[in-house]
Amino acid sequence: MSSWCGDVRIISRALAAMSVVCAFAVGCSGAGNIEESSVNVTAEAKLPVSGSPLLASVAEQIALPARTWTASGTHTAKGYTSATAEVTSVEGMRADCDNINLNKKLAADFRGDVFGAGMKGFFYRCENVGADTNEYWFTISSADQDQIDQLCDPTTVYPIVRDVQRDTYWIDEPFACTSRVGPA
Repeated sequence: MSSWCGDVRIISRALAAMSVVCAFAVGCSGAGNIEESSVNVTAEAKLPVSGSPLLASVAEQIALPARTWTASGTHTAKGYTSATAEVTSVEGMRADCDNINLNKKLAADFRGDVFGAGMKGFFYRCENVGADTNEYWFTISSADQDQIDQLCDPTTVYPIVRDVQRDTYWIDEPFACTSRVGPA
């Protein structure tokens, strides 16, 4: 095998590992697939944060605890032009999806107004699924299992919050947790 092919495989596996559902969890187990240049690549079963300088740096900068509970899945949100939530912010919703799909989003203190301090959120995909609704794919971690339980509870209520960057008011709808992983 040529050196170039080996380098492509390493880069593809690194990209796949970063998209694994439990990318935040130190020593988490799982497998994920990513399509890179029409070639399906499977991530290694384990990639501890300490094994990746990039992930280790991110974990340090957002103060990710060594042992976390992690939930992944999807959720929807609606964007509005004002706090009265009467007029859909089509432009703000489109801009948010474009940004997440292009840059991803890492929240060092996700929805502290609902959960308190300590939730770390990663949003990596967004689709507009209705005239007033975006759907988001997420992985969220916390050292506090109760916070993850509250996140995954479909009765949790999320107050409207303003996104200054998009000049949009958001109402988060319940988070559908399809995967939950405890500390390794």
